[in-house]
Amino acid sequence: MLLLPILIFFIALAVCNWASGRYSIMMEEASRESSPTAHTGSEIAQLFLNHQGLHKTEIVEHEGVISNYYDPNRNCLFLSRSVARGTRMADWAVALHEAAHAAEEGDGLKELRWRQTIIKLCRYAPSLALVMLLASMVLLRFPARFALLGLLAICLTILLLNLGTLSVEFRANKQLSRFLDHHLARQPSARERLEFCLHRVATRELADLMASPKYFFLSAIPGTGAARSAKNSSKPH
Repeated sequence: MLLLPILIFFIALAVCNWASGRYSIMMEEASRESSPTAHTGSEIAQLFLNHQGLHKTEIVEHEGVISNYYDPNRNCLFLSRSVARGTRMADWAVALHEAAHAAEEGDGLKELRWRQTIIKLCRYAPSLALVMLLASMVLLRFPARFALLGLLAICLTILLLNLGTLSVEFRANKQLSRFLDHHLARQPSARERLEFCLHRVATRELADLMASPKYFFLSAIPGTGAARSAKNSSKPH
């Protein structure tokens, strides 16, 4: 009875591990590569926003369990300090991909909000479900096999929803095309390399299911949501 669900669950974990591995490898390699121009992550993101006429979008340095994302409700792009001040190809890829979400409008914006809801489920629902099911097993003597089946069903459903909304991430990368055509017109090799990195960034959140315990438990630590404006930050020495 449990063999098939367990097999499906391990396939799901393999997908998450694949996404995590390819993103980690890209970040490790691209962190050793200088960006095509001297702009930092926050500066190149600001250039893109200006190019799109998105002058009201604020870039904020943010250090916490979760960072490097665009919040449509506050119209803010939250970047970690390393990405905001970094001048490596990896910093550009992360900053530009997240900045591209700010260009979404209409149905695209609705899809972005739905995508972000799914990502939150990936980060918190599996661990919450595990805690609740363990409590049910101890307090209510809920059968372990049904608890396991329930947890597997929740994880698989969330992963499928994650995969089903992945087009939002690739659409964000397409928003960058005209800007990159202009900014890297004389550096086609750098443009090609950056697009490769952007593709890896687009799939990074498939791995969030495996990282659910980290997000679930560490997000409650005081001070993990601290943020400050990158526009007022001094440049790194």
